[in-house]
Amino acid sequence: MTAVFRPDVHAVAVDDALIILDLMRDEYLCLPGAVADVDGGIQSTELIATLDEAGLVTTGPAPERRPLPQRPSETVIYQRPEHPPAIAMWLAALRAALAVRAIRKGAGVASYLALADGPAGDRTPARVAEAALAFWQMAPWLPIEGECLVRSALLMRFLKQRGLEADWVFGVRLWPFMAHCWVQLDDLCLNDDVERLTAYTPIYSR
Repeated sequence: MTAVFRPDVHAVAVDDALIILDLMRDEYLCLPGAVADVDGGIQSTELIATLDEAGLVTTGPAPERRPLPQRPSETVIYQRPEHPPAIAMWLAALRAALAVRAIRKGAGVASYLALADGPAGDRTPARVAEAALAFWQMAPWLPIEGECLVRSALLMRFLKQRGLEADWVFGVRLWPFMAHCWVQLDDLCLNDDVERLTAYTPIYSR
């Protein structure tokens, strides 16, 4: 059988390079010139040997993966809210901040992803956008700071507590290599500027 990536390993082609995300090890790898080798499955015996030695592949049918969304073209962050956040939203935002703060320093991405676990929520665009806009207003006042991973974990946890659902997307770019993440629902970004996202190719969606 053709070698395939483990279920917790994700890959995407960017230009002529293959970028790999290993969620369990919290690592990104870049293999320049490897795209042709994995088009339609990993065929190159040399590449298979390298990936197998790194513990990234297995044999058997390819695991079912969630489709990657397109980059969003709109964002909520510049919208004007109709009214200030309600007390219930402030309390949910504070609980989300405390949950993120409870993650130990130096923990990997899997610990943050776990904050979004739970039953599927409501994906009604108007409800999700309203909650995300309220959270964007509240975020500067919450007792926590962090980069994109922390900010997205906060929003995902907040939405989950409100019974709502969105997609947590991880993207990568080259020259220089950088990784970034954001939250979106369909074509709408919920916590970032879409102009910033144009440089990133989605590699994983939660």
